Amino acid sequence: MEMTSYFKGLLKNIEPEPNNVKLAKKSHEEVRDFLIEDGEISKANPETFLSGSYARETAINDIKDVDIILIIDLNRSNTEPVVTLAWLQASLQNKYSKVKQQGRSVNVVNDKGFNLDIVPATPVSNRSGPLWIPDREAKAWVSTHPNKQIEFSSERNKDTEGYYVHLIKIIKFWRDRLVDENSKPNSYIIESLLSQCILSKPDSYGAAIKGIFYYIYSTYQTYLSSGSVPNISDPGYPNVNVAKRWSFDEFSKFMVEVKNSLIVAAEALESQDESESIKLWRKLFGSKFVTQSN
Repeated sequence: MEMTSYFKGLLKNIEPEPNNVKLAKKSHEEVRDFLIEDGEISKANPETFLSGSYARETAINDIKDVDIILIIDLNRSNTEPVVTLAWLQASLQNKYSKVKQQGRSVNVVNDKGFNLDIVPATPVSNRSGPLWIPDREAKAWVSTHPNKQIEFSSERNKDTEGYYVHLIKIIKFWRDRLVDENSKPNSYIIESLLSQCILSKPDSYGAAIKGIFYYIYSTYQTYLSSGSVPNISDPGYPNVNVAKRWSFDEFSKFMVEVKNSLIVAAEALESQDESESIKLWRKLFGSKFVTQSN
């Protein structure tokens, strides 16, 4: 059975808490103001905007962090990525006590314990288009297009009458419940996979969930026998492979979970016994899968 009221109840139960949303907003506004006003950073003509799941409105439960893009003027041809990250880190340490470099960003933990990831970037051609960001591990600047990612997500959500973002949240929650950490792809791999199969408004949440698992397994199962990881294009910037760092072990474990979940979802959808259908859906979504009226 489709159990639409239960899926709506699930969505309600996995939405970020209002206080967490307020904390995220206050935290990112504070650090963005600092980035614009800092005496050193201000010399590089800084501009900031939000990125990641928070900006695309696909965050669930507690908002773990907020991604901030910091556009600056620099000549990347003679500036090493690690130098740029160290420069940004040094400025942030003037305000925050917990600051560390990451692969492509500088992480800040404010006095409320909230995480913010600041990604320095410089335009490929103009500030509204693709950006170069530092990759410390690769020792290179790599291209991305966070504005286009946000635009794509917003447009696809309109095309599907809100189902696109809802389904991303549901699948991310399913992913978070998996026992093996190595079977859990990062959130943007999830979003990129769903961008391939949620093209229009589905008949129901239940049908869409089954369809997502079916699409992923039927499309990518051949890679299991070849021992390779598929190239999964960034829907906002298709020449980027978002699965570049996904290991075969992680991919294969994820595919096992997809196959098993497809079987459960198909049985839950086809069952004409309401209690049995609920029991099956709860294998995937747990105790938060309750009717909206509860």
